[in-house]
Amino acid sequence: MISEPTRSILDAADDGADALPTISIVTPSFNQGDFLEETILSILSQNYPKLEYIVMDGGSSDRSVDIIRQYADRITYWVSEKDRGQSHAINKGLARCTGDIFNWINSDDLLLPGALWAVAKAWQQKPGSIVSGGTEFFNSQGTFATTHARGQTLRNFVRFWENSDWEWAQQGTFLPRADLQAIGGVDEKLRFCMDYHMTVRLLMRGLEVSYLDQPLARFRFHDTSKTVGSREQFRLERVPMLRAIPNLPVSVTAAEWDRQQARRLFDVALGAARGGRVKRGLQLLVRSLATSPCGAVQELFGRCRTRVARSAE
Repeated sequence: MISEPTRSILDAADDGADALPTISIVTPSFNQGDFLEETILSILSQNYPKLEYIVMDGGSSDRSVDIIRQYADRITYWVSEKDRGQSHAINKGLARCTGDIFNWINSDDLLLPGALWAVAKAWQQKPGSIVSGGTEFFNSQGTFATTHARGQTLRNFVRFWENSDWEWAQQGTFLPRADLQAIGGVDEKLRFCMDYHMTVRLLMRGLEVSYLDQPLARFRFHDTSKTVGSREQFRLERVPMLRAIPNLPVSVTAAEWDRQQARRLFDVALGAARGGRVKRGLQLLVRSLATSPCGAVQELFGRCRTRVARSAE
C-alpha cells in the first residue's frame, strides 16, 4: 500500500514537476553482524528511486562482510577495510556521495518505512534545509521513548542547559550534503559528540530546519552499543567540544562553561559510585569541585529538589 505522501510525490514526478532529490545514506559498521542485515533492509526497503547507499565496514571479523555481499547488487558502494573509527568511516562515505541530502544510519539502527519519501517531500518544499523528524528509542523489550523534532536553534544547542523544550536526534535528521562537505564533514577528533558538533556548525551557516511530525528512524540500545557502553564519555565531551568551536556566535562565559562541566562531572561521579566504582566516583567528584564549586553545589541542590518533589507526589 502506498501512503498519501508517497503517492503525491510519485504523481508529481510523473507530471514532470521538480525531480526527486537524491538521498545519500552511509552506514558505518564494525563487527555488527547481529544487527547489520536489519539495518540494510530498513534502508533498501524504502523503495526510494533516487537512493545512493554506501556501506563503510571497518574490516569486520564477524559475518558482516557476508551479509553485505548478499545485497551488493543493491548497494551503490561498499568496502571492508581498516579505518580510524566511526567518524573516519562517515567521512570516507561522505566523500563518495553525490546526493542532495545526506544522513548516516549506524549498523545497529533503522530507518522507518516511508522515511525517505517524507524527507524528499519536505526538501521539495524547502530545498537546502535540514530536515528533522522524530526518532524512536528501542531495546530488546521494545520502544521505550520517542523524540519529536522541535526547537533546534543554535542557541538551544549551545546553551543546552537553559531550555528543555527542544528535541533532536541524529538518526532522524537529514542534512544538505553540500553544506556538510563545505564544513569538512564530521570532526574525526571527536568520538562521541561529533554529530552534535556537526549540527552546531551547520546552524552557524544559517541553515533552516524543516520539521516533520513523524518518526523517521529507530535508535537501538544494546549492551555493546557505544551509547550504552560509553555514557560517561558522552556526558563529558559536549562542553569541551562546544567551548572549542571558534567564532561561536552565542555568548557563553568561561564561568558558565565551567559550571556546566562541573555539573556533568558531578552527575557522572554519582553514576560511577552507584555502579560500585567508588574510587572513580570520588575522582570525578574532586574534578567537579575543582572545575566549579558553584556548579557542583547547583547539581547537588537540583537533585535534592527533584527528590523532594518526587516524594511529595
